[in-house]
Amino acid sequence: MLSRRIMLIYILLIVVIALASLFFLSLITRNTSTRVEKPSGGETNNNDVYTPLAKNYTLKSLADRLGLKIGTAISFSHFDDANYIETIVQEFNTVTPENEMKFVLIHPFPSIYTFSRADRIVEFAEKHGLKVRGHCLVWHQQLPDWITQGNFTREEWIQILRDHIMTVVSRYRGKVYAWDVVNEAVTENGYLRNSVWLRNIGPEYIELAFRLAHEADPNALLFYNDYGIESINRKSDGVYNLIKTLLKRGVPIHGVGFQMHISIERYPDPDSLAENIKRFRELGLQVEITEMDVSIPMPASNDELAKQAEIYKKIFKTYLDSAGPNTFIMWGFTDKYSWIPYTFSESGAALIFDEKYRTKPAYYALVEVLLEELDEISK
Repeated sequence: MLSRRIMLIYILLIVVIALASLFFLSLITRNTSTRVEKPSGGETNNNDVYTPLAKNYTLKSLADRLGLKIGTAISFSHFDDANYIETIVQEFNTVTPENEMKFVLIHPFPSIYTFSRADRIVEFAEKHGLKVRGHCLVWHQQLPDWITQGNFTREEWIQILRDHIMTVVSRYRGKVYAWDVVNEAVTENGYLRNSVWLRNIGPEYIELAFRLAHEADPNALLFYNDYGIESINRKSDGVYNLIKTLLKRGVPIHGVGFQMHISIERYPDPDSLAENIKRFRELGLQVEITEMDVSIPMPASNDELAKQAEIYKKIFKTYLDSAGPNTFIMWGFTDKYSWIPYTFSESGAALIFDEKYRTKPAYYALVEVLLEELDEISK
């Protein structure tokens, strides 16, 4: 009798264990079946726009293999942003001070120079093995009041220009590989701009500026830099004729900078860009893209970001195919600090990283071009 009861208890325990096992198995199955899998198509969230295409590469690593200087304008004002510093060091091998070397900041009063901010950028570049483009020595904007409101003789104006160029270029001799010596001196019609320098010195100020910069640092490359001259048009014709004339006079000009401030609605035709690069190179000049950004009407859609990427790709590829590996600089890299929204309130998103330092389609467009160039070389 006792053994029968024990046997019954044993059977009941087996049944309970079996039922419990089935219950827990059903829970696991239900939990697994309710997991959401990412669909292969259809809707995408914001992060999908920035999905890396070649995450094992950086612009810097690829550009170094090509012998290309790839860079960005940077500002000392953002040096307290760790992400900003990290991205510069990781992605670029060349930097341009955005404002720190402009007349108004570096020479605010007649006998006073303030080099601290520019010095910090140069020191930062040296620490991380980055090349520095100096920007800019002679421009009609961002001038201090003592210049814009100055009342000097022509000889005094020449001395002011001489003192400024010799002092600034000499300080960074051997540390700045190239200078934008004269910036935006030509109008859209191809004539010399009516600037404070033209009015008070005459057209000779351009030749004088290049000769002084060369005297201060004979090893630095000296550039004329301007916007709107990327295609063949009246303005680029004016710049071409100006530089051609100066070269005939033996003026030390080594290159021309195409700023390339463009938008998804207004950008140069690649064929015209290639032809324009060709004619400047035939003068014996280097051609650099010095300030590229591609603005978008805000808010930017995914389609517009894709179009922006395509424009970056076309311009970059045309440049490399026409000028060879040389120098490609963007006017900043993160939309967090872009100048575009402050100047054109309805536009923005012009750069290759967004405000949170996420890579945009334009970034991967540049990577793709670099990989294609490396593949061509390896054949």
